[in-house]
Amino acid sequence: MRLVINGDDLGYTMGNTNGIFQAYRDGILRSTTALTNSKYIVEAAKMCEDYPGLGVGVHMTLTLGRPLTENKTLHDENGEFYPGRKMIWTKNPDYNEIYQEWKAQIDRYIEVFGKKPTHLDSHHSVHDATPEALKIAKDLAQEYGLQLRRYSEFTFVGSLYGPNFTRENLIQTLEDHKDEDIEIMCHPGWCDLELYRMSSYGAGRVQELDVLCSKEVLDYVKEHQIELCHY
Repeated sequence: MRLVINGDDLGYTMGNTNGIFQAYRDGILRSTTALTNSKYIVEAAKMCEDYPGLGVGVHMTLTLGRPLTENKTLHDENGEFYPGRKMIWTKNPDYNEIYQEWKAQIDRYIEVFGKKPTHLDSHHSVHDATPEALKIAKDLAQEYGLQLRRYSEFTFVGSLYGPNFTRENLIQTLEDHKDEDIEIMCHPGWCDLELYRMSSYGAGRVQELDVLCSKEVLDYVKEHQIELCHY
């Protein structure tokens, strides 16, 4: 069994970012995805040099921060992306602008990290929120030769989030899929003041970090010879 545990939101805040690195050092996380429009992306990329075994992809976004491109339909009057998974689609976005924005986010990754990302996924799962968005995401994955979350060689398991992200549920998930190669998205992190002010999901990230680094989970993975990997 091969297992991809991917920690979303690298670069969101420094506390969140340091928590992802701890999940790699002390736990079972081997993959993460970067918010390349974050003000911390350069610092996060530099820190990744200390973790060569950590795969890093692009966390494409339309719902957090500011766009990297000039556009007319993807942001509010303050130049910020519309918040939440649903609002953007009520604004009749120009899908060509979405393509250009996501492409700019991938190119920003290549500029900062000096290499291609390992894969693509998205903040609030906007990459397959509509058929048109999914086509763009798949086209970009093909253009850059990357895998795309939920459409990769790994079976996507999306049942673990928030209160459901416990040691018992994670181990049961691994047991239920022991004959498959699977990918699990998660959101481990340290909840610093900046994250507390920006996100409604703060303490939950610490809980997820605790689970990924727990002795019970580490022992299960070792006992069942699960291969921890990235894309």
